[in-house]
Amino acid sequence: MSLIPELPLLRRELTELANRRRTYIVRVVAAIILLFLVFVAYSQAIGQRLQFMGNTGLTGPMQYMGIGGDIFARIIPLLFYTIQILMPALCCACVTAEKENNTLGTLMLTRLSSGTIVLEKFGSRLVPMLTLLLLTFPVLAHVHTLGGVDTDLLIGTLWLLFCECLLFASIAIACSTWFTTTVTAFIWSYVLIGFLAALTLSLGYTTFVPSAIWRSAFMDSQWGVTRSQMAFLNAAGLGFGAGVSPSTWLMPVARSVPALFATLGFLLFARVILVRRAFVSQSSALLRVFRAVDVFFTALNDRTTGGIELICDSNPLPGDDPVAWRERNKKSLGKARYLFRVLVVLEIPTLFICVMAAEVSARNRFQGLYVLQGLIWTLAVLVTAVKAATLFSSERAKQTIEPLLASPMSGVDMLSQKVVGMRRLLIVLSVPILTVNLTHFLLDVDLNSLSTVVLQRPLAYLLLSICATFALLYLVTWLSVGIGLKLHSQTKAILASVTVIAAWTVIPLVIAQFFLLRPPAQEFVTTFSPFSAVAATEQYLTEPFMRTSYDRYGQVEDVPRLLWACCAIAVYAAATLMIRHVVRKTCPFLLGRRENLSEPPPASVTRQAQLPVLEGTQ
Repeated sequence: MSLIPELPLLRRELTELANRRRTYIVRVVAAIILLFLVFVAYSQAIGQRLQFMGNTGLTGPMQYMGIGGDIFARIIPLLFYTIQILMPALCCACVTAEKENNTLGTLMLTRLSSGTIVLEKFGSRLVPMLTLLLLTFPVLAHVHTLGGVDTDLLIGTLWLLFCECLLFASIAIACSTWFTTTVTAFIWSYVLIGFLAALTLSLGYTTFVPSAIWRSAFMDSQWGVTRSQMAFLNAAGLGFGAGVSPSTWLMPVARSVPALFATLGFLLFARVILVRRAFVSQSSALLRVFRAVDVFFTALNDRTTGGIELICDSNPLPGDDPVAWRERNKKSLGKARYLFRVLVVLEIPTLFICVMAAEVSARNRFQGLYVLQGLIWTLAVLVTAVKAATLFSSERAKQTIEPLLASPMSGVDMLSQKVVGMRRLLIVLSVPILTVNLTHFLLDVDLNSLSTVVLQRPLAYLLLSICATFALLYLVTWLSVGIGLKLHSQTKAILASVTVIAAWTVIPLVIAQFFLLRPPAQEFVTTFSPFSAVAATEQYLTEPFMRTSYDRYGQVEDVPRLLWACCAIAVYAAATLMIRHVVRKTCPFLLGRRENLSEPPPASVTRQAQLPVLEGTQ
């Protein structure tokens, strides 16, 4: 009997992964991006150290002592963010793909137990992520030689990175085991991870998330000085007191025990429900929740008001837009009453935080509002991208695309009505965003001295915010719809849409930060990121506050904020129209339909039609 188990499922998964060309492309691209980020971190650490040591009088090699700690503090958060973003996407389809392909039942006929299936699926998804992390080990070793990072801290960090992979992979596998579709598992994986992160930040419990353990252990500061900078100051005789004693590698290992127990709990949960949820019908879980809420509120309304209904349900006929009617009346994220409940869930916390901002710190613009705005924008973009990318790929997965294509409608009409069916969802997602913008507007309006001059900037800001919100949401919609038409798999369409949007947003910002650009070059490069439409609008509103608070009366901006905001919004409105035109133009081809009868058929079709004639003549 061999001491090494055979692990047939793990071998199959890794063999399929090795036979895919995109596996090696992704690794090469990841290595290039990682190396670029290391260069960015290195240049920023050098610049910060020179600025930090400017008043100490130290020159030469002494001013670079312990620079590895500064670089280390910038690289490791990037690795944690990479795990948090990629690990759920890699694991969310491990079981749902078997369900969608109707192969999970065949897999259960083998001698593999439920626990073995879960563990081997778990291991097959860990290997790609660990391979990506292995690419960073030479970089971390070089940073270690620069000083500022002790061996215990390096070992503890590597352990926490491994624990982060285990935790996030287990969450995604539990979601993949419970839900029936990859899209639902993908969304709920990030929802649970976001809930765990919010719980950690709000309650201060850092023992359940390894990245929070690392941040609390390494980034604890005295007078705003990090551990590496404090160690350098103490070594140079410039410290504020006793040196910072580095913790041993056993400390992060001991603190990560709750995270390991959470990982084990998610894996046991996946093992228990694997068989029970293997053959569950693909009904919408969200729809079942909405129906349960309907029953509760209907009973409550009957007992309290005698069954009075302000808005009665209606079931209109399709009319001239049957596809849009189907999206609005037969989908859980299309019905008005269901979207109203989604709006209530999003809007109540947003209003509470905005009211607290207005009451507590209206004078300093409450920086927490910008964090809230970033979270709402991230959620809105994610929901929009997922919904738009699956407009047609979900029809292919449910095998309803053939009856839809057999209808006398053109492909462009189908596409337009699909997008029109999303209009209600976009309005619902825009309300929380505009609520935060309205709070900024109210914080900037002085009710004691209302005049045209006083209201000019806030009103312009409100108008720009509305334009930027709908321009960016429609940009995400049409871009994701085009990717969903090109890629037939729901998982590939979602991942491709999210990746393209994230890369489009982040890469110009990283380039502007890497080259340390100044206005107006900084504004020009940043405009290539959709983030610029929001950032320019916010900076246009807060510019007088920044001048007053930081004594910038004498400074004049090279590029006026209003002009930059208008240009950024105009650029992305034009980009939306261009992407919309391209998607509508290529829609019949991507759907496999030939609608323009005036065009000659392809050469292959002509040759096939002439073959019987040629054979008869011979």
